[in-house]
Amino acid sequence: MNLSKKLNKDKFGINIITMSLAISGLLSLTSGAVLNKLEVKPKTKTKIKIIEKQVAKKKSNIPVLKEITVEINEPISVNINDYIDNLEDIDTKILNKFKLDTSLVNVTQVGNYTYTISYKDKKYNGTVIVKEKELPIINNMTLKEINIELGGKLPENLTDYVVETIPEEAKDKIVIDISKVNVNMAGTYQYTVKYNNKTYTGNIIIYEAQPQIITPEKEDNKSDIQEEKPTEQTQ
Repeated sequence: MNLSKKLNKDKFGINIITMSLAISGLLSLTSGAVLNKLEVKPKTKTKIKIIEKQVAKKKSNIPVLKEITVEINEPISVNINDYIDNLEDIDTKILNKFKLDTSLVNVTQVGNYTYTISYKDKKYNGTVIVKEKELPIINNMTLKEINIELGGKLPENLTDYVVETIPEEAKDKIVIDISKVNVNMAGTYQYTVKYNNKTYTGNIIIYEAQPQIITPEKEDNKSDIQEEKPTEQTQ
């Protein structure tokens, strides 16, 4: 009798559990259907852009000086901005107080010179390089063979020695060496023409004039010419 009651009780408990499971499954199916019907979309992602705060760069106010190169006899700039390589690092108010000194620079002579930029008790030194002017390119020069009578005078013009036409800006840089030529002694001598580290060689021939031989026939002709007088015309 007690066993029967217990079995009935267990069956009742099993039935309750079965019903609970069925109800929960039904609710899950129902909620899923409702959500699908409503087409609930997931929330969109929002992008957050982080802007970094710009901090003004502190000025150093220490000038970095340029190396200036100019050709000989070329004037140099008096604008202090042309000598400072890092102008963006110099405060405008400080820049206006800088002083430029180029008194030691000699643009008329090739060499390296020092210039100074000063501010209060500080001085900064830079370099100015004065170099030779760029010369015109002459690939070749053809020299003439010059003939001079014994005791004569050597030519002075460049065109008497060089065949090609030379640019005006190059003429002052051409050096003609005729130191080995002796115009008082017959013979063949060499002379040189130098330009832009190149040397060209030519010949100068000093010759002795041959004495003129007068034959009797030439002497008679000479006498006849001297005796001839112009006839006077009578009016």
